[in-house]
Amino acid sequence: MAFSSSCSTVKSVNSRWTSPRPSPVPKLASLRLSLLPELRYTPNLKLTATNALRTVEQTKLTEENNLSTYGSDQEDLASLPKPRILVAEKLGEAGVNLLREFGDVDCSYELSPEDLKKKVSESDALIVRSGTKVTREVFEAAKGRLKVVGRAGVGIDNVDLQAATEYGCLVVNAPTANTVAAAEHGIALLASMARNVAQADASTKAVIAKIMVYYGRLRLLHVTAIYN
Repeated sequence: MAFSSSCSTVKSVNSRWTSPRPSPVPKLASLRLSLLPELRYTPNLKLTATNALRTVEQTKLTEENNLSTYGSDQEDLASLPKPRILVAEKLGEAGVNLLREFGDVDCSYELSPEDLKKKVSESDALIVRSGTKVTREVFEAAKGRLKVVGRAGVGIDNVDLQAATEYGCLVVNAPTANTVAAAEHGIALLASMARNVAQADASTKAVIAKIMVYYGRLRLLHVTAIYN
């Protein structure tokens, strides 16, 4: 029994010292696996960078082409004749000066219907307010040359929209032109009601009328006394 136990002890000691060391291959393999994503994505990164550079170059070329096209368009627009704009009612000087930058402006006010028909046949645009009536006869006299009718105000009741549609003429207006004026008028009416301005105005005018009556009588008596 003692001999067998001693033999087993010797075998265990020998196996401990004589067993081969673990191979470093698994560590290298794990290292390679950890590096594989970087090795796998590096060519893709290069390809992405190359594509980005190509995109930038194409964008630059597109911008240069657009600039050159824009310049040619500007030259083409400069070579075209300016549109003729007929202003049939009085506008602010600032608005008229703005129109002069884009076309030849003809300011003709208080036109009769016949004169308006004659003028509109030579105009590309017409600007009116509320006094000028743009009827079907006006569009017929324009013979398709009139392209736009501008209403310097809110409503477009003075423009025949059906006739404008038939003749391919655009009708535009300025819906917010009197917003500030309407707000100021509302505030003025509120202040007038709060301070009884209308009643005070009527009372003052009545007193002045009475004074003028008495003043007229006194004046008449004074003149009569002088001549007598």
